Amino acid sequence: FLFYRIVTERIKSVKKEEHSEREKFQLQYDALKNQINPHFLFNSFNALMNIIEDDPKEASLLIKHLSQFYRKITAYSEKSLITLNEELELLDSYLFIQKKRFGNALLVSIDLNNMLKNTTYIPPLVLQLLAENAVKHNTISKERPLHIYINADKDFIIVHNNINVKLDKSESEGVGLQNIKNRYKHLTVKTVESEKTDTDFIIKLPIIYST
Repeated sequence: FLFYRIVTERIKSVKKEEHSEREKFQLQYDALKNQINPHFLFNSFNALMNIIEDDPKEASLLIKHLSQFYRKITAYSEKSLITLNEELELLDSYLFIQKKRFGNALLVSIDLNNMLKNTTYIPPLVLQLLAENAVKHNTISKERPLHIYINADKDFIIVHNNINVKLDKSESEGVGLQNIKNRYKHLTVKTVESEKTDTDFIIKLPIIYST
């Protein structure tokens, strides 16, 4: 009987681990799939068409960032964690493309020290997805600029943006945010915190210090 119990408990443990691995892979796949979408490509190519004749050098730079962006998300798609610095490089390529669309109406402030960037880890595409949600769900114009702030406070990375409510609301950011929360459940006992007011949207991501 004891042997039977040991074997059955071991089988349950193995199945639970397999289920956890499948769920983790699915979450990473969903995060990658969400980034390779026709809307982002359409907007990127539209921005490229707008500047290619007037400023070929700038158009070449935009193509470089677009290429880097897709190359990196493909390289990171099978990883559970990357360094914060690698994620920020991915975010930089994404924001470069978006700033070609919105100019000075899209403002980004990042205040993170180099030690934190190189010694802490984050699930790939998290900061990029939060920035994309901010761009997707807010009106962005010279009169109503969008400002995204990223900084660290104690054991969290804080991503904070102002809210400029769109008249024609697109799909909720809840799906993407839930994906991020689920991914963190596999990596740390700390939870992702979120807060939304009439004027601001704030996400707190637990800092992960080792893989």
